[in-house]
Amino acid sequence: MKNVNFQRLAAKNFLSIGEEPVEIKFSKGLHVITGSNKDKPDRRNAIGKSTIADALYFAIFGVTLRDIKKDLITNNITGGVTHVELDVEIESIKGKDEYKIIRTLNPSKVHIYKNGRDKTRDSISNTTKYICEVLSASPAIFQNCVIMTVNNAIPFMAKNKIEKRKFIEDIFGMEIFSQMLSQLRSEYNDIKREYDTEMAKYEEIETSLKNYARQKEVTLNRRKEKKQTYLSRQQNNETEISDLNQELSNLIVDREADIQVNIDLMQSKLETCDTKITSYVTDISTKKAKVDHSKEILAKIGTSDEKCPVCLRSIEEHDIKNIEQEKAQLSSKIDNIIIDIKDVHSSLLKAKSIKQRIQDNISMYNNMLSESRVTEQKRQNVKLRLDQLTSWQEELKVDLKAVADIQTDFDDLINDTTERINNSNINIDKYRKQISKLDIVKYIVSEEGVKSYIVNKLLDLLNSKLLHYLRKLDSNSICVFNEYFEEEILNEKNKVCSYFNFSGAERKSIDLACLFTFSDIRRMQGGVKYNIAIYDELFDSSFDEKGIELITEILQDRVQELDECSIVISHRKESVKAVTGDVIYLQKQNGITKRVDYVEL
Repeated sequence: MKNVNFQRLAAKNFLSIGEEPVEIKFSKGLHVITGSNKDKPDRRNAIGKSTIADALYFAIFGVTLRDIKKDLITNNITGGVTHVELDVEIESIKGKDEYKIIRTLNPSKVHIYKNGRDKTRDSISNTTKYICEVLSASPAIFQNCVIMTVNNAIPFMAKNKIEKRKFIEDIFGMEIFSQMLSQLRSEYNDIKREYDTEMAKYEEIETSLKNYARQKEVTLNRRKEKKQTYLSRQQNNETEISDLNQELSNLIVDREADIQVNIDLMQSKLETCDTKITSYVTDISTKKAKVDHSKEILAKIGTSDEKCPVCLRSIEEHDIKNIEQEKAQLSSKIDNIIIDIKDVHSSLLKAKSIKQRIQDNISMYNNMLSESRVTEQKRQNVKLRLDQLTSWQEELKVDLKAVADIQTDFDDLINDTTERINNSNINIDKYRKQISKLDIVKYIVSEEGVKSYIVNKLLDLLNSKLLHYLRKLDSNSICVFNEYFEEEILNEKNKVCSYFNFSGAERKSIDLACLFTFSDIRRMQGGVKYNIAIYDELFDSSFDEKGIELITEILQDRVQELDECSIVISHRKESVKAVTGDVIYLQKQNGITKRVDYVEL
């Protein structure tokens, strides 16, 4: 159990409170806050009594009970800095700790100190959150179990079904189940979305796999036909290649260069031979000319008595013998020249024979050169065809591999898709298990699960407490809640009636019985005990003196039983008479509320 003991509250420049702070110390007993309005003597309200409850609420939550806008919280007469202080002692198994909360406006700040050490967080919102955690405080609990405004707040019974249920769950500390259920639903929806997404993905992949299988079958049939065509072409090419290689091996080509060398050599010999023939012909012609000339001279020698045919001088007697000798020498010379001519002619004939052989060789070599060139062209044509066929063979190999790869590609694609399906199945199975677990947990925290069990256990407590306070208030009504937290109200004739069918006083009795009941249960279930209970306008409603007396008895009993500080905010004289503790007098004058020692009611 954690005891949250409020020690002191002080406020200035807060609503109707001015620069002079109003301070309240929370001590055990039944106290009353009352006062008077000097600005409007005929009015008992608008004094600033409820400002104390607003200040306490503001210190903790940063807002007022009446949800007043922040720019209206600061006193419009004094202005200045709105300043609220709250001292709290918290007692737990760890010991006692003293906290001080200071919240201001103009500027807006909030600080919290623990045993004198600053524990303020990095922002106002985070500090407020920390304060609520320290005090175990929530607006709903505070408004219904700590600061209870009878007239201004909507009574519990007047709330709608959802509001009632939420509040009772909070009172019982069962909001955790609703939070868990909400979180579980969120998680369930998230997982369900993931599951649905995965299922859609699975179906898509499965469809793809079926399409791939069909495409594979069609493609493989085509592949068989294409492969057969390619193999046939390949076989034909191989046969032709073999034939061409054989043909190529048969095409022996002489070296053109060697042939050309022989041709060039023969041409050189031919030229030499032609030179010799020309020389022989010239020599023969020259020699024939000499023979002819010598014959002419020989014919003339001795035929003229007057002159020598050679020197043209007159022939003497002694010259005749010389002429005969000369004739004999010339004849011999002619014979020798004729012999030389025959020798040269023989050499000429031989040279012509050699020339003919050379020409025959040249023709032979030219023929060989032509044949070699034709053979070489054939070889080039064969090699070109071989290269073409070889290239086709390589292309066919690529085509055959591509055809084979088609199956491999489809197999890889199918294997990959199958793996994706398996992975998707794993995810689907995982999501199904998660959904199954969440279904179980959802049931556990649902209305039909543990929550229902707890509710049934606590309903008796709730209904007995409610009946207890109704009897304490001398009410003839009976109010009972079922397991769905739906109330059933019976009147004095034991007939079921609506809350709104009762009189104002009877409704107030039911409202008060609910307030006291919820306050008790919260203390019992929440693990937290607050030392204060503030009742705003508790006596200022539809209660007569007898009603006030009964309420006072309840409050006094609670003070003793719960060891708490109960504060009643009221403008009725009866309230002052009923209290056993301090009377806190407030007085409003010139729009400013101050604490005074006494006022006339």
